[in-house]
Amino acid sequence: MDLPFFSVITPSWNQGKFLRGCIESVRAQGDSDFEHLIFDNCSTDDTANVAADFPHVRFFCEKDHGQSDAVNKGLRAARGEIICWLNSDDEYEAGAFAALRRGFENPDIQVVFGDVRQVGYDGAGDALARGCFETRLDLVRWWSGRVKLHQPAVFFRRSVLEKTGTLREDLHYAMDYEFWWRMSEAFPFEYLPQVLAVQHRQPGSKTILAWQKVLEEREKIFSPFYGLVDCGSRPELMKQKRVALSKIFLDQAYAVAGARPSQGLQLMLRSLAVRPMGFFGFQWAGVLKRAMF
Repeated sequence: MDLPFFSVITPSWNQGKFLRGCIESVRAQGDSDFEHLIFDNCSTDDTANVAADFPHVRFFCEKDHGQSDAVNKGLRAARGEIICWLNSDDEYEAGAFAALRRGFENPDIQVVFGDVRQVGYDGAGDALARGCFETRLDLVRWWSGRVKLHQPAVFFRRSVLEKTGTLREDLHYAMDYEFWWRMSEAFPFEYLPQVLAVQHRQPGSKTILAWQKVLEEREKIFSPFYGLVDCGSRPELMKQKRVALSKIFLDQAYAVAGARPSQGLQLMLRSLAVRPMGFFGFQWAGVLKRAMF
């Protein structure tokens, strides 16, 4: 049997309203040399009915132990040369597969990443999120924002899997970052300056609902490696972390204060707890104004 060039892996759970767009974005690439594997955690919505409309999809409905477990099932079942992980509420941009074929023409290139178009649900419209990854040690400084690896726009050869292994199943929010950390130890990442995927920043997504857990899990993953980047000055490194986290919480507070005042104030207090000296500034006043009026 001829093996497919692309293996698209989609973990799924109660995202039927987005799944059709996900599947159609893969099929619309105009490249027939692919397989699409969906591992569904026994969804109770119309996921199974949506998948049934697409006979080419390999649909597995079985209990799993979380997203990492579902993706790992796909990684073990994938037969393609290029492995893709596409969540059920994300899509591929038109022309992505054609660009990836060009990107992987050089057999020495093992990992490719690109840009994404982020669809907002807060009225702000779409936004371009560019990819950026220069050195793996920037992953250790996870609070700095130096790494811009967008999960649906990262692609790798199956030979990478053979060396790196699969996702850590004890991680549920930042397993992609830990996966890239191990991957980047042995393989350079090649940037393809093109929009390859579409991320729906929808309110029900795990990243939106539990973004603070994402931060906590990154801390769990990378804190053992702080010694690689502190250059003998751990207090300065921790100061940089506090300043960055304070701003992250404050930015989130400003974003939600208008619609959810109590949550905005809670985030503002969390920013203050991380860095008490950061209280003064126009953004604090802006959060209070949005929360009160």
